[in-house]
Amino acid sequence: MKRKRAWVNGLAIAVGAVVLGGGCSGKKAPEGSDGATEIHAATVKEVPLDPAAKEWNTARELVVELMPQGVAFPMLQKVTVTKLAVRALVDPNWLGLKLTWEDPSQSDALDVDQFTDAVAIELPVGDPDKTNPMMGSKENPVYIAHWKAAWQRDRDTHRADVQDRYPNFWSDGYPFVSGGHPYPVQESFQSANSRRYLPGVAAANPVSKLAREWPVEELHATGFGSLADHRFQDARARGKWADGKWQVVLAVPRLVADHANPRLPKGAKSKVAFAVWEGKDGQVAGRKQWYSFVDLVLP
Repeated sequence: MKRKRAWVNGLAIAVGAVVLGGGCSGKKAPEGSDGATEIHAATVKEVPLDPAAKEWNTARELVVELMPQGVAFPMLQKVTVTKLAVRALVDPNWLGLKLTWEDPSQSDALDVDQFTDAVAIELPVGDPDKTNPMMGSKENPVYIAHWKAAWQRDRDTHRADVQDRYPNFWSDGYPFVSGGHPYPVQESFQSANSRRYLPGVAAANPVSKLAREWPVEELHATGFGSLADHRFQDARARGKWADGKWQVVLAVPRLVADHANPRLPKGAKSKVAFAVWEGKDGQVAGRKQWYSFVDLVLP
């Protein structure tokens, strides 16, 4: 499915699903800076969410060459992000992946035909050797953690609202809201009756959440068009852009009760795939670069 966007009273609402896989999955395994072809997670006392933390230097880096997604519409004709560097750390409770890629522009705002930078990882929930990297299958589903720069901006500053983009906008009064113009969403739409006038929120669209603790969304899929939001959102993330480069840490719980999450016990061997979106080039939904499964080895 494509991710569609609608505008209601100036508020962008996204619906549908984002395809992680697509394209040729038979590409030769990548080699890291030291000749490695696997991601080996290093053990630390606590996985840091800060991409600049010194603990990340203890993990071996793997660099993959990204490919354009060319199976599901909308497709990407040519990659704009050519390489993604990956490091992995584990502590007793978390698997952390640090993802680094070159991006000369920081795209963290949403508007008509304006999109956000983003990155996602995909992990098998079933048998890693039988899982299709293109959104899995009913027999072997996949787990996805999806970070967006726009959500990171919301967490670092405040939730973006219409007045941030259009400071001179005006709207008529909303029923059942508290306060007055410009009716900031998080403060004014507290009651259930008021939220009826925010269709995305009323429909429980996960992308329309009024508050998000972490700039990451957990999802699962059993094939194309099946992507769904998790009931419980346990993943954590933090991203920083500086000097033309994004550094993002995604932390996934190793063992939780949610059966839609991967199990990552000691000594586990799994796989992980990647996708990157560059907002300034209109990349959204399936229009992205990606890389198929790479072996992930836990200590």
